[in-house]
Amino acid sequence: MHSFFNKFITRNSSLIQFVKQYDNCLGSREQRERESDAVDFHTVILCAKKSSIEAQFQHVYTHQKCREVQAQFRGKVNCITKLTNSTLGYLVDEVGEQVSSSIFNKFVVTYDSVAAQMKCQCLLFESRGILCRHALSVLSYE
Repeated sequence: MHSFFNKFITRNSSLIQFVKQYDNCLGSREQRERESDAVDFHTVILCAKKSSIEAQFQHVYTHQKCREVQAQFRGKVNCITKLTNSTLGYLVDEVGEQVSSSIFNKFVVTYDSVAAQMKCQCLLFESRGILCRHALSVLSYE
């Protein structure tokens, strides 16, 4: 936030100047968001993979989020999925993600097909609002 506000105010700004500049700052930010929304509305990012899941994300997410999803799709290549437990529509999978030639990080992904809910140990969806490569790997596996 400091870098954002530094364009509009300085340490020597008076309270009146601060209020005026703060208003200008918010107006500038809103204008950039409107322009970005217009671009997102009138253009479509091409799918990196031929996936119906990715195609759905194209229509729901902004271009910025769509690029993040595409990065997760690319990262899915490094994941190996193994089913560890299955009970009445509730699956627990272990996903090994190769981070170097001999090192794998392991993540537990749970999928409840009845409730249509999926949760990964990395919590990317909860923090960023996009499916992680581990969850995408499980969906492909299943």
